[in-house]
Order: sequence, then structure tokens, then C-alpha cells
Amino acid sequence: MKSNKVLMAMVAVVLMFICGSALVIAQEPEFVWRMQVIHSVGQSDFKQNQQTAEEIYKASNGRLKIEVHPTGTFASSLEAFQACSAGVFEMHSSWPAYIKGIEYAFLPLCTGNMTPDAHDIWVWLYEAGGWDLYQKAFDKVNLKMLAVEVWGTEVLMANRPFAGVFEMKGTKMRTSDPRLLARLGISGIALPLEEVFTGLATGSVDSAEFGHLAYNEGLGLTDITKYGIWPDFWNVHNTTTVVVNKDAWNKLPQDLQMIVELAFKAREFQHWSKSQYESAVLMKKLRDSGKMEFLRLDSADFAKMRQAMYEIEQEDIKKYGGLTKEVYESKYRFMELWYPYKYMSRWWGWDVSPEEQLGYTPQGK
Repeated sequence: MKSNKVLMAMVAVVLMFICGSALVIAQEPEFVWRMQVIHSVGQSDFKQNQQTAEEIYKASNGRLKIEVHPTGTFASSLEAFQACSAGVFEMHSSWPAYIKGIEYAFLPLCTGNMTPDAHDIWVWLYEAGGWDLYQKAFDKVNLKMLAVEVWGTEVLMANRPFAGVFEMKGTKMRTSDPRLLARLGISGIALPLEEVFTGLATGSVDSAEFGHLAYNEGLGLTDITKYGIWPDFWNVHNTTTVVVNKDAWNKLPQDLQMIVELAFKAREFQHWSKSQYESAVLMKKLRDSGKMEFLRLDSADFAKMRQAMYEIEQEDIKKYGGLTKEVYESKYRFMELWYPYKYMSRWWGWDVSPEEQLGYTPQGK
């Protein structure tokens, strides 16, 4: 009998706690923010931002509600950073290269031809000054940076099986960074997200890069192409950023600021891991069905291409100076230190085949 009373008392306490928490959550939020992301509702990136917003709502006991909206809700993809800066909405997630017209340094900050891989970018961001340079650029547009999402390896979508870069000479390629392509004899066309599918489907471009394989499936690009081609030399591990209007940010109490920062930073790596795993699953599915073939460009010309890109970067420094020069020089110092270590300490499986990495031959091979 005594044990039953104790149990009933414990249940009552739990119910009081649950009801009490529900009452707090049920109150009107102190702050309601609108967040426009570059993604559409069906893409995993959109859902991930929604999940983060829900967790912030719970962690803040309902004090801060972030409403996540898909691309184009309040402003076009090319105007969204400016709209967020002006307070049209409070938060935004997209590619900072879209505002290189305001500050050119956003281009070398978040993308580039023949540039470092994801691992390198994270080390530069967190250990070698990259984060501070990003924020220095965003200071010019009234935005605070909360997170940097390094994108998975991009894939070129095409209906021709290019085996080498110079086979692409004379073709038209959709890209967000056409600088090196011009030197390779390839016409780089910078179509925004909204026009990529139509451009490829109508033949306005012969090939298109946009995102990793799973993201391109969401755009419908895997439905209208026969080949997926790596490695990404055109837009290497591009980054999106999560930013907030500084005026809105400064109105938040410090505890809510910390909750928001920690929540979005906690998703940075998962953004990459999810994209890569989903792309691996999709590649197997497309390959097994015979719907697509996957190729890898010959690497014989990559060293010369990197030298050509360095010359382009030097031209950028001469033309734009300022923060652009500061970003490039920061990256050069980092790469000079990092690349020898990275090469010497590389993973044991770097130079062997997938089967040799496994140590066995998978069934069905």
C-alpha cells in the first residue's frame, strides 16, 4: 500500500512537471523570427533547419520561435542577403558568393576553383582565422554569422561522358564561379538556382554543377542527365552560411543568443555528413539501375589548372585589394603550413582501390 502511494506521488510530480513545461511552451513567444533558406521544402537541408528551429524553441522554453521558409518566400536567391540585412526577415541561410557585388571577398571566402577540400576548410575556419574573416565581411552588411556549412563534393551533371577537362572545351557549363573555365576554353554561365533545371533541360548549357549528388536529385537534374562527373574542380566544397540581422540579434538576451549560436553550430558537421551519405546511397541506386554512369576526370592537368587559378587569384588581389587580399593571403599561409602535413599524414587508404580499402571483394562484384 505504501509503495502504491509513493508511486502515485511520483506520477503526480512527473505530471506536474510535464504540465508546467507545457504551460511555459504554450505562452506567446517573446521573439518570433522569420528565416528564409536557399532550399526548397523537399530537401534535407530545409528539414535540418526546421529541426534546429524546433530545438531552439524547446530549449528556450518557447521564448524564441524561428519560422523557416523556403527560397523565394520574401526575396529571390540573389537578393536575400540584402533583404535580411535590411530587416525584411531576421535570418537567412545561403551561399555568400551571391553578394560578391557588395564585397568581393565573399567569393574567395566561400568558394573557388581548385581550392582546398572540406577537411582543410574546417581547419582554416576554426584554427587559422577563417571565421573572423567571414565575420569581417558580414559586418559590412549588418549580419552576424552563426554557422558555416561546408558542402559535400559537388558533381557535374552532363549528357556527354567527359573523360578530361580539355574535352569540355567549347561547351557551356552552368557554374557559380566561371573564372578558371574561361582559360580552359569553356563558357561558364552563372545561372541562379531557379534556372538551373530549365537551362540544362533546354540545352542552354551542356553541363551543370550545383550541389552534391543528392541535392541535384532534389533539383531534378538526375532525371535529365546520363553522367555524373567528379572531381569537383569548379566550386570546391562551397559553403553556405547561417546569418542573422544584427539589429534583431542585439535585441535577444544573452542566454537566447547562446542557445541560437550553439544550435546552428551543432548542425554544421551533420550538414556535410548527411549530404555525403545520401549521395553515396543515391549513386549506388542510380548505378545499379543503369540510369546514370559515373566518371572521374583525368588528373593529369590538375597541377597546371591550380597554377592558372593562382594567377587568377593574384589578379583578384590586384584588382580588389582590401579584404579580398587579406582572405587570399590568410589561405596561402594556411595551405603552406597545412598541405605538407596533410600529405605526409594522409590516410593509409589514400592510394589504394575501394576493394583494397575493404580488404575483401563485395558480393556481386
